[in-house]
Amino acid sequence: MHISQQFQRWYSGPPQIKLEYARQLCKIVQENLWLDGKLHDKLLGLKKSCEQLSLQMERMEMGKLCSACATRPDGGCCSAYMADNTDSIQILINLLLEKDISLRDPVDSECCFLGPQGCRFMAKPIFCLNYNCTHIMKRTDPQTMKTLEQHAAAVLGQQTAIESWLLDRLQHLPLQTI
Repeated sequence: MHISQQFQRWYSGPPQIKLEYARQLCKIVQENLWLDGKLHDKLLGLKKSCEQLSLQMERMEMGKLCSACATRPDGGCCSAYMADNTDSIQILINLLLEKDISLRDPVDSECCFLGPQGCRFMAKPIFCLNYNCTHIMKRTDPQTMKTLEQHAAAVLGQQTAIESWLLDRLQHLPLQTI
């Protein structure tokens, strides 16, 4: 299979398939790239930025707000299709950050990556980093929103760099099993 076809598979399909691809990719990365100090450094920097973003989100009680909103019949932004905004590489990055990723049951209600405390991802999808619903906006002062956006931007920049790095390296590895 041509590498561009391989990449396409990682970015499309239902969340269950993306998660399976990510788990397979994680094994390949751990077998072939894990000893690369650059990967560890990049992941360590991302983890620190994610932790700072998570603390900010906790201060704003976003996990509680988002989880409560998702359980309502109208679902808010965390409806079932939100899980389609992630991909196998996004999930892979979370697995490499030693984050256990599982799907919410049933998969077709709310975002299947949303748990009781909010998003299960440490490194969140781009849409989730860039979107703040009216519930969040109404209850947050401008300076707090600015701080949230700065932390989100730091995470997004690092995630993008790691994704590019991984895709570049994965092109040169044996991927027939995926």
